[in-house]
Amino acid sequence: MEKTDAIILNTVKYGDNKLIINAYTRECGRMTLSVAIPKTRNHTSALPYCQPLFQNEIEYSTKGNISRAARITPVFTYKSIPFDTAKMSVVMFLAEILTKTLTYSEKNDDMFSYLSTSLRLLDDQEYKGLNFHIKFLLQLTKYMGFTPMGSFSETLPCFDLMKSKFVENRVGVPHLITPPYSLTFSQILDKDFLECEQMELSGDTRSHLLQKTLDYYRYHFETLDNIKSLEVLQKIFH
Repeated sequence: MEKTDAIILNTVKYGDNKLIINAYTRECGRMTLSVAIPKTRNHTSALPYCQPLFQNEIEYSTKGNISRAARITPVFTYKSIPFDTAKMSVVMFLAEILTKTLTYSEKNDDMFSYLSTSLRLLDDQEYKGLNFHIKFLLQLTKYMGFTPMGSFSETLPCFDLMKSKFVENRVGVPHLITPPYSLTFSQILDKDFLECEQMELSGDTRSHLLQKTLDYYRYHFETLDNIKSLEVLQKIFH
């Protein structure tokens, strides 16, 4: 029997008594595990702990290509996320993005620590997280290997989504983030989460930057064409 800390990405019910869990783990990267659903109320169910981006310790065994979770226990219990509609919409959105992008089964302790720590910040009751989802995705690129290069300047005022760097302004090029959005984009890159929280962005600016950030991701992941949770997120934060 082995153990690992895990962040739940999503779950799929399989039959009447089994749950398939997709998780990102500290020890093994992306994992798929099955867990039995108790038929009686006398047995403790893991279902409450298997919500998107919940953080647990999973005790599991592996036979062949199948990993079975024997025990799932929380390592951190969210205090504000489950009761905050805006934060829950962020979690559902990020869980969908992470499910489609964290597809490799390789240990990456830095990646796991980043996910765990940033989600705990989002759960802080004093933290509103208005710009969290944009900063989260941009910071995540550092661990995925395509972090934006350079910063906004008078000579390099646009961000090229294809080249992943700030460039000169070119008329008619569709894959650019142009001023004034490119300046805000650069500021979000340079600031930490708490500093980004203090940035007063309009709904239009926030929506535009999120769309451009997703476009940036799509140059690296073809799986991001249809993001079901995006519409709800945009309505809340616009």
